[in-house]
Amino acid sequence: MNGFYPDELIEEVRINNDIVDVISEYVKLDKKGKDFFGLCPFHKEKTPSFSVVPAKQIFYCFGCGKGGNVIHFVMNAENLDFIESVKLLAEKARITLPEGKDEEEQEKARIRQEIIKINTEAARYFFNNLHSPQGEKGRAYLEARKLSEQVVRKFGLGYSPVEKDALFKHLTGKGFEIEYILKSGLVLAGKNNGYYDRFAGRMMFPIFDIRGNVIAFGGRVLDSSTPKYINSPETPVYSKSRNLYALNFAKNSGTKRIIIVEGYMDVISLHQRGIINTVASLGTALTDSQGRILKKYAEEIIISFDADTAGQAATMRGLDILNDVGCNVRVLIIPQGKDPDEYIKANGAESFNKLIENSISLVEYKIRVFEKNENLDTIEGKVKLLNKVADVLSKVDNNVEREMYIKKLAQQYDITQESIFAEILKRNKPRSNFRKAITITGTADRKTFGKTQTGISQGIEHEEMMLLALLCIDNSLFHFIKSQVALSDYSCDNAGQLAEIIYSRLENKKGIVTAELLNTVDFTLANVFLKIVETECKFDDNKKAAMDIIKKVKLHKLNKRQEEILSILSGKNGISEGDVEKLKIELNSIILDKKRV
Repeated sequence: MNGFYPDELIEEVRINNDIVDVISEYVKLDKKGKDFFGLCPFHKEKTPSFSVVPAKQIFYCFGCGKGGNVIHFVMNAENLDFIESVKLLAEKARITLPEGKDEEEQEKARIRQEIIKINTEAARYFFNNLHSPQGEKGRAYLEARKLSEQVVRKFGLGYSPVEKDALFKHLTGKGFEIEYILKSGLVLAGKNNGYYDRFAGRMMFPIFDIRGNVIAFGGRVLDSSTPKYINSPETPVYSKSRNLYALNFAKNSGTKRIIIVEGYMDVISLHQRGIINTVASLGTALTDSQGRILKKYAEEIIISFDADTAGQAATMRGLDILNDVGCNVRVLIIPQGKDPDEYIKANGAESFNKLIENSISLVEYKIRVFEKNENLDTIEGKVKLLNKVADVLSKVDNNVEREMYIKKLAQQYDITQESIFAEILKRNKPRSNFRKAITITGTADRKTFGKTQTGISQGIEHEEMMLLALLCIDNSLFHFIKSQVALSDYSCDNAGQLAEIIYSRLENKKGIVTAELLNTVDFTLANVFLKIVETECKFDDNKKAAMDIIKKVKLHKLNKRQEEILSILSGKNGISEGDVEKLKIELNSIILDKKRV
Protein backbone atom coordinates (compact mmCIF):
# COMPACT_ATOMS: atom_id res chain seq x y z
CA MET A 1 0.00 0.00 0.00
CA ASN A 2 2.91 2.29 0.72
CA GLY A 3 5.94 1.86 -1.55
CA PHE A 4 7.56 5.02 -0.15
CA TYR A 5 8.78 4.02 3.33
CA PRO A 6 9.90 0.54 4.43
CA ASP A 7 7.15 -1.50 6.10
CA GLU A 8 9.32 -1.90 9.19
CA LEU A 9 9.57 1.88 9.59
CA ILE A 10 5.82 2.36 9.19
CA GLU A 11 5.28 -0.29 11.82
CA GLU A 12 7.70 1.56 14.11
CA VAL A 13 5.67 4.75 13.65
CA ARG A 14 2.44 2.89 14.42
CA ILE A 15 3.83 1.20 17.52
CA ASN A 16 5.16 4.49 18.90
CA ASN A 17 1.77 6.21 18.62
CA ASP A 18 -0.63 4.67 21.12
CA ILE A 19 -4.04 4.70 19.50
CA VAL A 20 -5.87 5.75 22.70
CA ASP A 21 -3.54 8.74 23.20
CA VAL A 22 -3.88 9.89 19.59
CA ILE A 23 -7.66 9.48 19.32
CA SER A 24 -8.17 11.18 22.69
CA GLU A 25 -6.93 14.38 21.06
CA TYR A 26 -10.00 14.26 18.80
CA VAL A 27 -12.65 12.32 20.73
CA LYS A 28 -13.69 12.24 24.39
CA LEU A 29 -13.22 8.58 25.32
CA ASP A 30 -14.70 6.72 28.30
CA LYS A 31 -13.25 3.43 29.47
CA LYS A 32 -15.63 0.46 29.67
CA GLY A 33 -13.88 -2.72 30.71
CA LYS A 34 -10.70 -3.07 28.69
CA ASP A 35 -11.86 -0.86 25.80
CA PHE A 36 -12.77 2.79 25.25
CA PHE A 37 -15.91 4.29 23.74
CA GLY A 38 -16.97 7.71 22.48
CA LEU A 39 -19.10 9.54 19.93
CA CYS A 40 -17.90 8.78 16.41
CA PRO A 41 -16.11 11.75 14.79
CA PHE A 42 -17.06 10.48 11.31
CA HIS A 43 -20.84 10.41 11.52
CA LYS A 44 -23.61 12.01 13.56
CA GLU A 45 -24.76 9.97 16.57
CA LYS A 46 -26.16 10.49 20.05
CA THR A 47 -25.17 7.17 21.61
CA PRO A 48 -21.47 6.21 21.52
CA SER A 49 -20.78 3.41 19.05
CA PHE A 50 -17.14 4.32 18.36
CA SER A 51 -14.77 1.87 20.05
CA VAL A 52 -11.02 1.87 20.60
CA VAL A 53 -9.34 -1.42 21.49
CA PRO A 54 -5.93 -0.81 23.15
CA ALA A 55 -4.97 -4.49 23.12
CA LYS A 56 -5.28 -4.65 19.33
CA GLN A 57 -4.39 -0.96 18.70
CA ILE A 58 -7.42 -0.53 16.44
CA PHE A 59 -10.60 1.51 16.35
CA TYR A 60 -14.00 0.56 14.97
CA CYS A 61 -17.37 2.31 14.76
CA PHE A 62 -20.36 -0.01 14.98
CA GLY A 63 -22.53 2.79 13.59
CA CYS A 64 -20.82 3.78 10.33
CA GLY A 65 -18.38 0.90 9.88
CA LYS A 66 -15.21 2.98 9.73
CA GLY A 67 -12.20 1.41 11.36
CA GLY A 68 -8.50 0.77 11.20
CA ASN A 69 -5.29 1.45 13.06
CA VAL A 70 -3.89 4.78 14.26
CA ILE A 71 -2.68 5.71 10.76
CA HIS A 72 -6.13 5.14 9.26
CA PHE A 73 -7.67 7.26 12.01
CA VAL A 74 -5.39 10.20 11.20
CA MET A 75 -6.14 9.79 7.48
CA ASN A 76 -9.86 10.17 8.21
CA ALA A 77 -9.62 12.79 10.93
CA GLU A 78 -7.17 15.11 9.14
CA ASN A 79 -8.18 14.32 5.55
CA LEU A 80 -4.60 13.28 4.72
CA ASP A 81 -3.28 10.54 2.49
CA PHE A 82 -1.37 7.56 3.87
CA ILE A 83 2.12 9.04 3.52
CA GLU A 84 1.11 12.41 5.01
CA SER A 85 -0.47 10.61 7.97
CA VAL A 86 2.70 8.59 8.57
CA LYS A 87 4.72 11.82 8.47
CA LEU A 88 2.43 13.51 10.99
CA LEU A 89 2.62 10.57 13.40
CA ALA A 90 6.37 10.22 12.92
CA GLU A 91 6.79 13.87 13.88
CA LYS A 92 4.60 13.31 16.94
CA ALA A 93 6.72 10.32 17.97
CA ARG A 94 9.98 12.12 17.07
CA ILE A 95 10.92 9.47 14.53
CA THR A 96 13.10 10.65 11.65
CA LEU A 97 11.86 9.47 8.26
CA PRO A 98 14.20 9.00 5.28
CA GLU A 99 13.67 10.96 2.10
CA GLY A 100 12.12 7.88 0.49
CA LYS A 101 13.12 5.34 -2.14
CA ASP A 102 11.06 6.59 -5.08
CA GLU A 103 13.11 9.26 -6.87
CA GLU A 104 10.08 10.87 -8.50
CA GLU A 105 8.21 11.10 -5.18
CA GLN A 106 11.35 12.35 -3.50
CA GLU A 107 11.66 15.17 -6.04
CA LYS A 108 7.98 16.10 -5.67
CA ALA A 109 8.37 16.23 -1.89
CA ARG A 110 11.46 18.43 -2.22
CA ILE A 111 9.63 20.86 -4.52
CA ARG A 112 6.66 21.06 -2.13
CA GLN A 113 8.95 21.74 0.82
CA GLU A 114 10.78 24.48 -1.09
CA ILE A 115 7.55 26.18 -2.16
CA ILE A 116 6.24 26.16 1.43
CA LYS A 117 9.52 27.75 2.56
CA ILE A 118 9.14 30.43 -0.12
CA ASN A 119 5.51 31.06 0.85
CA THR A 120 6.44 31.30 4.53
CA GLU A 121 9.17 33.84 3.78
CA ALA A 122 6.80 35.81 1.53
CA ALA A 123 4.15 35.90 4.28
CA ARG A 124 6.76 37.15 6.74
CA TYR A 125 7.87 39.79 4.23
CA PHE A 126 4.30 41.00 3.56
CA PHE A 127 3.53 41.17 7.29
CA ASN A 128 6.67 43.16 8.07
CA ASN A 129 6.01 45.44 5.14
CA LEU A 130 2.50 46.17 6.44
CA HIS A 131 4.04 47.46 9.66
CA SER A 132 6.68 49.56 7.88
CA PRO A 133 6.30 53.10 6.43
CA GLN A 134 5.52 51.48 3.05
CA GLY A 135 2.49 49.76 4.54
CA GLU A 136 0.62 52.90 5.58
CA LYS A 137 -1.99 52.40 2.89
CA GLY A 138 -2.60 48.82 4.03
CA ARG A 139 -2.86 49.82 7.69
CA ALA A 140 -5.42 52.48 6.80
CA TYR A 141 -7.51 49.88 5.00
CA LEU A 142 -7.46 47.52 7.99
CA GLU A 143 -8.36 50.34 10.35
CA ALA A 144 -11.32 51.26 8.13
CA ARG A 145 -12.43 47.61 8.28
CA LYS A 146 -12.17 47.76 12.09
CA LEU A 147 -9.74 44.85 12.38
CA SER A 148 -7.74 44.49 15.58
CA GLU A 149 -3.98 43.96 15.66
CA GLN A 150 -4.62 40.60 17.31
CA VAL A 151 -6.69 39.26 14.40
CA VAL A 152 -4.25 40.76 11.87
CA ARG A 153 -1.47 38.73 13.50
CA LYS A 154 -3.63 35.61 13.76
CA PHE A 155 -4.32 35.59 10.02
CA GLY A 156 -0.86 36.91 9.07
CA LEU A 157 -2.28 39.77 6.99
CA GLY A 158 0.28 41.79 5.07
CA TYR A 159 0.91 44.28 2.31
CA SER A 160 2.78 43.78 -0.97
CA PRO A 161 4.77 46.86 -2.11
CA VAL A 162 3.75 48.62 -5.31
CA GLU A 163 7.19 48.08 -6.87
CA LYS A 164 6.73 45.44 -9.53
CA ASP A 165 9.62 43.19 -8.42
CA ALA A 166 10.07 43.99 -4.72
CA LEU A 167 9.14 40.47 -3.54
CA PHE A 168 11.21 38.84 -6.30
CA LYS A 169 14.31 40.76 -5.19
CA HIS A 170 13.64 39.90 -1.56
CA LEU A 171 13.28 36.16 -2.24
CA THR A 172 16.35 35.91 -4.47
CA GLY A 173 18.24 37.90 -1.86
CA LYS A 174 17.30 35.23 0.67
CA GLY A 175 18.88 32.58 -1.56
CA PHE A 176 15.78 31.02 -3.13
CA GLU A 177 16.18 29.73 -6.69
CA ILE A 178 14.20 31.44 -9.44
CA GLU A 179 12.86 28.08 -10.67
CA TYR A 180 11.05 27.46 -7.37
CA ILE A 181 9.97 31.09 -6.93
CA LEU A 182 8.15 30.78 -10.27
CA LYS A 183 6.62 27.44 -9.23
CA SER A 184 5.19 29.12 -6.12
CA GLY A 185 3.05 31.40 -8.30
CA LEU A 186 4.17 34.52 -6.41
CA VAL A 187 6.27 35.81 -9.30
CA LEU A 188 5.71 35.76 -13.06
CA ALA A 189 8.25 35.78 -15.88
CA GLY A 190 7.97 38.87 -18.08
CA LYS A 191 9.44 39.78 -21.42
CA ASN A 192 13.19 40.28 -21.91
CA ASN A 193 14.05 37.88 -19.06
CA GLY A 194 12.43 40.15 -16.48
CA TYR A 195 10.31 39.09 -13.51
CA TYR A 196 7.40 40.80 -11.77
CA ASP A 197 5.36 40.17 -8.60
CA ARG A 198 1.87 38.78 -9.08
CA PHE A 199 0.45 40.66 -6.07
CA ALA A 200 2.23 44.05 -6.28
CA GLY A 201 0.36 46.83 -4.43
CA ARG A 202 -2.20 44.55 -2.79
CA MET A 203 -3.44 43.69 0.70
CA MET A 204 -2.26 40.11 1.31
CA PHE A 205 -4.20 37.21 2.84
CA PRO A 206 -2.07 34.09 3.43
CA ILE A 207 -3.92 30.80 2.90
CA PHE A 208 -2.99 27.97 5.26
CA ASP A 209 -3.43 24.24 4.93
CA ILE A 210 -4.95 22.17 7.72
CA ARG A 211 -1.58 21.94 9.48
CA GLY A 212 -0.89 25.68 9.35
CA ASN A 213 1.55 25.74 6.41
CA VAL A 214 1.30 28.76 4.10
CA ILE A 215 0.28 27.22 0.77
CA ALA A 216 -1.09 30.21 -1.20
CA PHE A 217 -2.24 33.85 -1.06
CA GLY A 218 -5.17 36.06 -1.90
CA GLY A 219 -4.54 39.70 -2.79
CA ARG A 220 -6.94 42.68 -2.73
CA VAL A 221 -6.43 46.03 -4.44
CA LEU A 222 -6.74 49.14 -2.26
CA ASP A 223 -8.12 51.40 -4.99
CA SER A 224 -10.88 51.14 -7.61
CA SER A 225 -8.85 49.08 -10.10
CA THR A 226 -9.88 45.60 -11.15
CA PRO A 227 -9.87 42.75 -10.53
CA LYS A 228 -10.55 43.51 -6.87
CA TYR A 229 -9.20 40.11 -5.75
CA ILE A 230 -6.67 37.78 -7.32
CA ASN A 231 -5.51 34.44 -5.90
CA SER A 232 -2.52 32.16 -6.24
CA PRO A 233 -2.71 29.75 -9.17
CA GLU A 234 -2.73 25.97 -8.73
CA THR A 235 0.71 24.86 -7.52
CA PRO A 236 2.28 21.62 -6.23
CA VAL A 237 1.12 22.61 -2.72
CA TYR A 238 -2.18 24.33 -3.48
CA SER A 239 -5.45 23.35 -5.12
CA LYS A 240 -8.28 25.79 -4.52
CA SER A 241 -10.89 23.06 -4.95
CA ARG A 242 -9.39 21.02 -2.10
CA ASN A 243 -8.74 23.71 0.49
CA LEU A 244 -10.84 26.07 2.61
CA TYR A 245 -9.74 29.41 4.01
CA ALA A 246 -9.30 29.34 7.83
CA LEU A 247 -10.18 25.65 8.24
CA ASN A 248 -6.93 25.32 10.20
CA PHE A 249 -8.55 27.56 12.85
CA ALA A 250 -12.17 26.42 12.51
CA LYS A 251 -11.37 22.74 13.05
CA ASN A 252 -10.29 23.56 16.60
CA SER A 253 -13.38 25.61 17.46
CA GLY A 254 -14.79 22.97 19.80
CA THR A 255 -18.09 22.77 17.92
CA LYS A 256 -19.34 20.29 15.33
CA ARG A 257 -20.83 23.12 13.27
CA ILE A 258 -19.03 25.07 10.55
CA ILE A 259 -20.26 28.23 8.82
CA ILE A 260 -19.11 28.74 5.25
CA VAL A 261 -19.00 32.28 3.85
CA GLU A 262 -17.76 33.83 0.61
CA GLY A 263 -14.91 36.17 1.44
CA TYR A 264 -11.75 36.53 3.44
CA MET A 265 -13.08 39.60 5.25
CA ASP A 266 -16.28 37.80 6.25
CA VAL A 267 -14.20 35.06 7.88
CA ILE A 268 -11.80 37.44 9.63
CA SER A 269 -14.57 39.72 10.90
CA LEU A 270 -16.49 36.76 12.37
CA HIS A 271 -13.35 35.30 13.95
CA GLN A 272 -12.53 38.65 15.55
CA ARG A 273 -15.90 38.57 17.28
CA GLY A 274 -15.55 35.05 18.58
CA ILE A 275 -17.27 33.06 15.83
CA ILE A 276 -14.22 31.02 14.89
CA ASN A 277 -16.03 28.05 13.31
CA THR A 278 -16.09 29.95 10.01
CA VAL A 279 -14.38 29.20 6.68
CA ALA A 280 -14.50 30.51 3.10
CA SER A 281 -14.43 28.68 -0.21
CA LEU A 282 -11.47 30.54 -1.78
CA GLY A 283 -13.21 32.39 -4.57
CA THR A 284 -14.59 29.32 -6.27
CA ALA A 285 -17.90 27.49 -6.31
CA LEU A 286 -18.02 24.90 -3.56
CA THR A 287 -16.62 21.56 -4.77
CA ASP A 288 -17.21 17.91 -3.89
CA SER A 289 -13.72 17.74 -2.38
CA GLN A 290 -14.42 20.72 -0.13
CA GLY A 291 -17.73 19.16 0.87
CA ARG A 292 -16.03 15.91 1.91
CA ILE A 293 -13.41 17.86 3.88
CA LEU A 294 -16.11 19.81 5.73
CA LYS A 295 -17.91 16.58 6.56
CA LYS A 296 -14.75 15.36 8.30
CA TYR A 297 -14.84 18.24 10.77
CA ALA A 298 -18.51 19.10 11.25
CA GLU A 299 -21.87 17.46 11.73
CA GLU A 300 -23.71 20.55 10.48
CA ILE A 301 -22.70 23.00 7.75
CA ILE A 302 -24.34 26.42 7.53
CA ILE A 303 -24.02 28.37 4.27
CA SER A 304 -24.04 32.18 4.40
CA PHE A 305 -23.39 33.48 0.90
CA ASP A 306 -24.41 36.84 -0.55
CA ALA A 307 -28.12 37.39 -1.22
CA ASP A 308 -27.64 38.63 -4.81
CA THR A 309 -28.40 36.43 -7.83
CA ALA A 310 -24.86 35.06 -8.05
CA GLY A 311 -24.80 34.34 -4.30
CA GLN A 312 -28.19 32.65 -4.49
CA ALA A 313 -27.00 30.41 -7.34
CA ALA A 314 -23.83 29.57 -5.38
CA THR A 315 -25.95 28.69 -2.34
CA MET A 316 -28.15 26.36 -4.39
CA ARG A 317 -25.11 24.60 -5.85
CA GLY A 318 -23.45 24.41 -2.45
CA LEU A 319 -26.55 22.90 -0.86
CA ASP A 320 -26.65 20.11 -3.44
CA ILE A 321 -22.94 19.36 -3.16
CA LEU A 322 -22.97 19.23 0.63
CA ASN A 323 -26.17 17.22 0.71
CA ASP A 324 -24.79 14.71 -1.80
CA VAL A 325 -21.69 14.04 0.33
CA GLY A 326 -23.90 13.42 3.37
CA CYS A 327 -23.69 16.72 5.27
CA ASN A 328 -26.53 18.10 7.35
CA VAL A 329 -26.71 21.49 5.66
CA ARG A 330 -28.63 24.68 6.48
CA VAL A 331 -28.77 28.27 5.21
CA LEU A 332 -28.26 31.45 7.22
CA ILE A 333 -30.36 34.34 5.97
CA ILE A 334 -28.98 37.83 6.70
CA PRO A 335 -31.57 40.69 6.71
CA GLN A 336 -31.44 43.44 4.08
CA GLY A 337 -29.13 41.37 1.92
CA LYS A 338 -26.04 42.32 3.92
CA ASP A 339 -22.90 40.19 3.96
CA PRO A 340 -21.66 38.64 7.25
CA ASP A 341 -18.92 41.27 7.70
CA GLU A 342 -21.38 44.18 7.37
CA TYR A 343 -23.99 42.60 9.61
CA ILE A 344 -21.78 41.58 12.52
CA LYS A 345 -20.04 44.97 12.62
CA ALA A 346 -23.41 46.72 12.75
CA ASN A 347 -25.25 44.32 15.07
CA GLY A 348 -22.66 42.37 17.06
CA ALA A 349 -21.91 38.70 17.69
CA GLU A 350 -25.00 37.99 19.81
CA SER A 351 -27.31 39.07 17.02
CA PHE A 352 -25.35 37.03 14.47
CA ASN A 353 -25.53 33.96 16.70
CA LYS A 354 -29.33 34.32 16.71
CA LEU A 355 -29.25 34.22 12.91
CA ILE A 356 -27.21 31.01 13.14
CA GLU A 357 -29.78 29.43 15.45
CA ASN A 358 -32.59 30.54 13.10
CA SER A 359 -30.92 29.12 9.98
CA ILE A 360 -33.27 27.19 7.72
CA SER A 361 -33.10 23.74 6.16
CA LEU A 362 -32.08 22.94 2.59
CA VAL A 363 -35.70 22.18 1.65
CA GLU A 364 -37.06 25.37 3.22
CA TYR A 365 -34.46 27.53 1.46
CA LYS A 366 -35.11 25.95 -1.93
CA ILE A 367 -38.87 26.38 -1.57
CA ARG A 368 -38.37 30.07 -0.78
CA VAL A 369 -36.15 30.54 -3.85
CA PHE A 370 -38.62 28.70 -6.11
CA GLU A 371 -41.51 30.79 -4.79
CA LYS A 372 -39.56 33.98 -5.45
CA ASN A 373 -38.68 32.97 -9.01
CA GLU A 374 -42.12 31.79 -10.20
CA ASN A 375 -45.29 33.74 -10.95
CA LEU A 376 -47.62 32.21 -8.38
CA ASP A 377 -50.61 34.17 -9.63
CA THR A 378 -50.90 31.74 -12.54
CA ILE A 379 -51.66 28.01 -12.64
CA GLU A 380 -48.58 27.49 -14.81
CA GLY A 381 -46.38 29.16 -12.20
CA LYS A 382 -47.81 27.02 -9.39
CA VAL A 383 -47.32 23.84 -11.43
CA LYS A 384 -43.68 24.77 -12.11
CA LEU A 385 -43.14 25.50 -8.43
CA LEU A 386 -44.67 22.24 -7.24
CA ASN A 387 -42.71 20.22 -9.81
CA LYS A 388 -39.46 21.76 -8.56
CA VAL A 389 -40.44 21.12 -4.95
CA ALA A 390 -41.32 17.51 -5.80
CA ASP A 391 -37.79 17.10 -7.17
CA VAL A 392 -36.38 18.30 -3.85
CA LEU A 393 -38.74 16.27 -1.63
CA SER A 394 -38.02 13.08 -3.60
CA LYS A 395 -34.49 13.21 -2.16
CA VAL A 396 -35.60 13.66 1.47
CA ASP A 397 -35.03 10.39 3.35
CA ASN A 398 -36.91 11.35 6.52
CA ASN A 399 -40.56 10.38 6.02
CA VAL A 400 -41.85 12.68 8.77
CA GLU A 401 -40.02 15.71 7.35
CA ARG A 402 -41.28 14.98 3.85
CA GLU A 403 -44.88 14.55 5.03
CA MET A 404 -44.81 17.84 6.95
CA TYR A 405 -43.72 19.73 3.84
CA ILE A 406 -46.38 17.97 1.75
CA LYS A 407 -49.10 19.04 4.24
CA LYS A 408 -47.84 22.62 4.33
CA LEU A 409 -47.69 22.92 0.52
CA ALA A 410 -51.09 21.28 0.03
CA GLN A 411 -52.70 23.75 2.41
CA GLN A 412 -50.83 26.76 1.03
CA TYR A 413 -51.63 26.08 -2.64
CA ASP A 414 -55.02 24.40 -2.24
CA ILE A 415 -54.00 21.07 -3.72
CA THR A 416 -54.41 17.55 -2.35
CA GLN A 417 -51.55 15.89 -0.51
CA GLU A 418 -52.08 12.82 -2.71
CA SER A 419 -51.28 14.83 -5.86
CA ILE A 420 -47.99 16.11 -4.45
CA PHE A 421 -47.08 12.66 -3.18
CA ALA A 422 -47.84 11.15 -6.59
CA GLU A 423 -45.38 13.59 -8.22
CA ILE A 424 -42.72 12.64 -5.67
CA LEU A 425 -43.26 8.92 -6.32
CA LYS A 426 -42.67 9.47 -10.06
CA ARG A 427 -39.18 10.68 -9.22
CA ASN A 428 -38.27 7.89 -6.79
CA LYS A 429 -36.73 4.86 -8.44
CA PRO A 430 -36.79 1.54 -6.60
CA ARG A 431 -33.68 1.00 -4.53
CA SER A 432 -31.91 -2.35 -4.81
CA ASN A 433 -30.82 -4.15 -1.68
CA PHE A 434 -27.98 -6.13 -3.22
CA ARG A 435 -25.46 -4.87 -0.64
CA LYS A 436 -26.90 -6.91 2.24
CA ALA A 437 -23.99 -9.33 2.29
CA ILE A 438 -21.32 -6.70 3.08
CA THR A 439 -22.10 -3.03 3.71
CA ILE A 440 -19.43 -0.55 4.63
CA THR A 441 -19.85 3.20 4.95
CA GLY A 442 -18.05 5.38 2.39
CA THR A 443 -18.20 5.96 -1.36
CA ALA A 444 -15.01 4.06 -2.12
CA ASP A 445 -16.19 1.03 -0.15
CA ARG A 446 -19.49 0.85 -1.97
CA LYS A 447 -17.75 1.10 -5.33
CA THR A 448 -15.39 -1.70 -4.50
CA PHE A 449 -17.72 -4.13 -2.78
CA GLY A 450 -21.06 -3.15 -4.28
CA LYS A 451 -20.26 -4.68 -7.66
CA THR A 452 -22.81 -7.23 -8.76
CA GLN A 453 -21.63 -10.68 -7.90
CA THR A 454 -23.41 -13.97 -7.54
CA GLY A 455 -24.59 -14.79 -4.07
CA ILE A 456 -22.18 -17.73 -3.91
CA SER A 457 -19.09 -15.57 -4.67
CA GLN A 458 -20.07 -12.97 -2.10
CA GLY A 459 -20.70 -15.74 0.43
CA ILE A 460 -17.41 -17.56 -0.16
CA GLU A 461 -15.38 -14.34 -0.03
CA HIS A 462 -16.91 -13.65 3.36
CA GLU A 463 -16.05 -17.16 4.59
CA GLU A 464 -12.46 -16.92 3.36
CA MET A 465 -12.07 -13.52 5.03
CA MET A 466 -13.51 -14.97 8.25
CA LEU A 467 -10.88 -17.72 8.17
CA LEU A 468 -8.08 -15.17 7.78
CA ALA A 469 -9.54 -13.00 10.53
CA LEU A 470 -9.41 -16.01 12.86
CA LEU A 471 -5.79 -16.51 11.87
CA CYS A 472 -4.92 -12.90 12.79
CA ILE A 473 -6.66 -13.27 16.15
CA ASP A 474 -5.09 -16.67 16.89
CA ASN A 475 -1.72 -17.22 15.13
CA SER A 476 -1.48 -20.70 16.66
CA LEU A 477 -4.03 -21.94 14.09
CA PHE A 478 -1.65 -21.32 11.19
CA HIS A 479 -0.26 -24.83 10.60
CA PHE A 480 -3.70 -26.41 10.93
CA ILE A 481 -5.35 -23.95 8.53
CA LYS A 482 -2.46 -24.07 6.04
CA SER A 483 -2.63 -27.89 5.95
CA GLN A 484 -6.30 -27.67 4.96
CA VAL A 485 -6.39 -24.52 2.79
CA ALA A 486 -3.40 -23.70 0.55
CA LEU A 487 -2.88 -20.25 -0.95
CA SER A 488 -4.18 -21.54 -4.30
CA ASP A 489 -7.44 -22.61 -2.62
CA TYR A 490 -8.56 -19.00 -1.98
CA SER A 491 -10.99 -18.30 -4.79
CA CYS A 492 -11.47 -14.54 -4.26
CA ASP A 493 -8.86 -11.90 -5.07
CA ASN A 494 -9.31 -9.92 -1.84
CA ALA A 495 -8.95 -12.99 0.38
CA GLY A 496 -6.05 -14.27 -1.72
CA GLN A 497 -4.21 -10.95 -1.31
CA LEU A 498 -4.62 -11.06 2.47
CA ALA A 499 -3.77 -14.76 2.67
CA GLU A 500 -0.49 -14.25 0.82
CA ILE A 501 0.62 -11.57 3.31
CA ILE A 502 -0.52 -13.48 6.41
CA TYR A 503 0.91 -16.85 5.32
CA SER A 504 4.24 -15.24 4.43
CA ARG A 505 4.54 -13.54 7.82
CA LEU A 506 3.63 -16.66 9.76
CA GLU A 507 5.87 -18.90 7.61
CA ASN A 508 8.80 -16.70 8.66
CA LYS A 509 7.69 -16.96 12.29
CA LYS A 510 7.24 -13.21 12.56
CA GLY A 511 3.69 -13.37 13.82
CA ILE A 512 1.05 -10.86 12.77
CA VAL A 513 -1.53 -8.63 14.42
CA THR A 514 -4.53 -6.99 12.79
CA ALA A 515 -3.26 -3.41 13.25
CA GLU A 516 -0.04 -4.26 11.41
CA LEU A 517 -1.82 -6.07 8.57
CA LEU A 518 -4.03 -3.04 7.87
CA ASN A 519 -1.00 -1.02 6.71
CA THR A 520 -0.18 -3.50 3.94
CA VAL A 521 -3.45 -3.54 1.99
CA ASP A 522 -5.83 -1.15 0.28
CA PHE A 523 -7.75 1.01 2.76
CA THR A 524 -11.14 -0.24 1.55
CA LEU A 525 -10.13 -3.88 1.93
CA ALA A 526 -8.67 -3.10 5.36
CA ASN A 527 -12.00 -1.59 6.43
CA VAL A 528 -14.00 -4.64 5.34
CA PHE A 529 -11.56 -7.04 6.99
CA LEU A 530 -11.58 -5.05 10.23
CA LYS A 531 -15.38 -5.15 10.36
CA ILE A 532 -15.25 -8.94 10.23
CA VAL A 533 -12.56 -9.09 12.94
CA GLU A 534 -14.45 -6.79 15.27
CA THR A 535 -18.05 -7.82 14.77
CA GLU A 536 -18.07 -11.47 13.70
CA CYS A 537 -15.02 -13.29 15.10
CA LYS A 538 -16.37 -13.86 18.60
CA PHE A 539 -16.07 -17.61 19.07
CA ASP A 540 -15.73 -19.71 22.23
CA ASP A 541 -13.59 -22.22 20.33
CA ASN A 542 -11.50 -20.70 17.51
CA LYS A 543 -10.32 -24.05 16.15
CA LYS A 544 -13.84 -25.44 15.90
CA ALA A 545 -14.93 -22.24 14.13
CA ALA A 546 -11.99 -22.61 11.72
CA MET A 547 -12.95 -26.21 10.99
CA ASP A 548 -16.54 -25.17 10.16
CA ILE A 549 -15.31 -22.44 7.80
CA ILE A 550 -12.75 -24.75 6.14
CA LYS A 551 -15.60 -27.18 5.41
CA LYS A 552 -17.53 -24.43 3.61
CA VAL A 553 -14.43 -23.36 1.65
CA LYS A 554 -13.76 -26.92 0.51
CA LEU A 555 -17.38 -27.49 -0.46
CA HIS A 556 -17.38 -24.29 -2.47
CA LYS A 557 -14.29 -25.39 -4.40
CA LEU A 558 -15.82 -28.82 -5.12
CA ASN A 559 -19.19 -27.33 -6.13
CA LYS A 560 -17.50 -24.87 -8.46
CA ARG A 561 -15.55 -27.65 -10.23
CA GLN A 562 -18.68 -29.81 -10.37
CA GLU A 563 -20.57 -27.01 -12.12
CA GLU A 564 -17.71 -26.58 -14.61
CA ILE A 565 -17.70 -30.29 -15.49
CA LEU A 566 -21.49 -30.46 -15.86
CA SER A 567 -21.39 -27.42 -18.13
CA ILE A 568 -18.76 -29.04 -20.35
CA LEU A 569 -20.62 -32.35 -20.52
CA SER A 570 -23.94 -30.70 -21.36
CA GLY A 571 -22.43 -28.54 -24.13
CA LYS A 572 -21.50 -29.36 -27.67
CA ASN A 573 -17.82 -28.68 -27.44
CA GLY A 574 -16.60 -31.51 -29.63
CA ILE A 575 -14.61 -33.18 -26.87
CA SER A 576 -13.34 -36.71 -27.38
CA GLU A 577 -14.90 -39.78 -25.80
CA GLY A 578 -11.73 -40.28 -23.79
CA ASP A 579 -12.01 -36.77 -22.28
CA VAL A 580 -15.67 -37.35 -21.54
CA GLU A 581 -14.80 -40.49 -19.63
CA LYS A 582 -12.09 -38.68 -17.63
CA LEU A 583 -14.54 -35.90 -16.68
CA LYS A 584 -17.12 -38.45 -15.55
CA ILE A 585 -14.53 -40.14 -13.33
CA GLU A 586 -13.56 -36.72 -11.87
CA LEU A 587 -17.24 -35.94 -11.31
CA ASN A 588 -17.75 -39.16 -9.36
CA SER A 589 -14.65 -38.40 -7.32
CA ILE A 590 -16.01 -34.93 -6.48
CA ILE A 591 -19.32 -36.40 -5.32
CA LEU A 592 -17.45 -38.79 -3.00
CA ASP A 593 -15.20 -35.98 -1.72
CA LYS A 594 -18.24 -33.85 -0.89
CA LYS A 595 -19.59 -36.64 1.26
CA ARG A 596 -16.30 -36.88 3.15
CA VAL A 597 -16.06 -33.15 3.91
